[in-house]
Parts: sequence; structure tokens; C-alpha cells
Amino acid sequence: MHAISKVKSIWPTSCRLVDNSQFQMGGTMKPANDSKWQDFVDAAKKFFVINIKGYQPEKLAAATLLFEGDEAWCKSAHKQVLEIAKRFNGMAGGEENGKRGYLLTFLIAYVRDFAMQHHVIAESFETSCPWSRVAELCKRVEKRIYDESLAQGWSNDKVWCSFRVTQLYETGAAIYVYLALNHKGMERTNIVEKYETIENAARDEVFKCGGCISHHHGVGKIRKRFVERTMPEMALKWNMSIKELVDPTNVFGINNTFIRSE
Repeated sequence: MHAISKVKSIWPTSCRLVDNSQFQMGGTMKPANDSKWQDFVDAAKKFFVINIKGYQPEKLAAATLLFEGDEAWCKSAHKQVLEIAKRFNGMAGGEENGKRGYLLTFLIAYVRDFAMQHHVIAESFETSCPWSRVAELCKRVEKRIYDESLAQGWSNDKVWCSFRVTQLYETGAAIYVYLALNHKGMERTNIVEKYETIENAARDEVFKCGGCISHHHGVGKIRKRFVERTMPEMALKWNMSIKELVDPTNVFGINNTFIRSE
């Protein structure tokens, strides 16, 4: 993705990279298949990827690419992007897998709601950082999540976190952090508070790695506690003074973005 970002003329409309954990989760949601021939084809593909190409199932990652535009450009850009991928030992996964990868994006929220019925609380949040910090941020945030979860009473086997790198820019990329906790058998009276402690720790680590408070979801009530680490005091006072002049009774965006005393 970093290499592609340097060649703006071939940028895909969308390019999303998921880690192994999210790739495996996506595989579990593959639609049921009643065709023996399709089962054979899928088994052959799996054999080729693992035994011929040498990919390790517990380590491989996947990127989904979307190209929009006139046919000539799409074909040319697609070809050039795949050539870049080959330099990093990548291979084309096929159109159907690409579509399935995008479907996973839309399914995430529904999966979360379903999981809540089975003692799992989960959420995602996004940030952005320079290319030079992407890998470091993912590794450190993952470690921080597991460490903080352990301190709050969760064993490692009841914690799931995953990362998706998306939104190509010349200087960096957006990163989504996914977090899920299985609280079955735990005291439920303060589960939400414990979860917030873990999520806040993850956001704290994002800041320490040079990440932003948000990429495109904005600030709102949850993230405003980090605003003072994002903007200098002068900028905070400037924004607050405009807010008080335009909206003295605090009608708009009630208690969002900035913490008011009243």
C-alpha cells in the first residue's frame, strides 16, 4: 500500500488491507455452499495457495481493491497495482474474494449486534498516521489492548483485536482498530466501565504512536476527553469562544467536541 501511494496515477478508488485475524474471521462468514464441484475448486485453490505458493494460513493478510473509471484506465491501473504487489510476494485473489472482502465491511456492525447476544461487547475506532508509523502503531496498540484487558480481568483467549489499514494518502493511511471482549461468567455491573478503560488505553497508545484523534468520524462525546492532547490551548479557547458567541445557550451539538462547565 505504501508503494502504491507513491504512484498517484494508479491509485485504486479504494484499497483496504486486513490482518490475518480479520482475514480468518471473514472466512468464517463465507456463504454456505451446496456444490461438490465448488468444494473441489475451493480445495484446489487452498492447496495451491498453501502448498505451491507457500503462504502460511496463520500469517497471510489480504487486501481488497476497487477500481472505478473508464475501462482502459481500470485495466491499466489494476495491472500496475498487481505488479507492485508481486514485489512484496503478493498474488491476485480473484474478483469474488474482493467482493466478499467488501461485504465484510458492511457486515461488521451486524456481527457486533449479534455477538452482543452471546456475551461479547465490541467496537471499532479509526485513526490516521504517517506511513512510517503504521506497523508500529498496530503492534503497540494490540499489545496495549491485551495488557489492559488482562489488568481488567480478561484472559487473552477472551480478547480479540484486529486492524484494517485503509484510505491511501501520499503521507500516510487511515487505520481501523477492532476490539471485542467476551465477558461470559464475569461480573456484569461494571463491564461498560472496564471496556471504556481498555478502549481509552488503546486510544492513549494511538496518540503515543503519532496517531490522530480521528480520521473521519469526528470527535463527539466519546473522544472529546482527548481533545486537549490534540489541539493547543489557544485553539481550544478560540473554538470555545466562537461556540459561546454563536450558540450561548448550547443548543447545537450538545456537549460534543468540547467539555463545558455547565
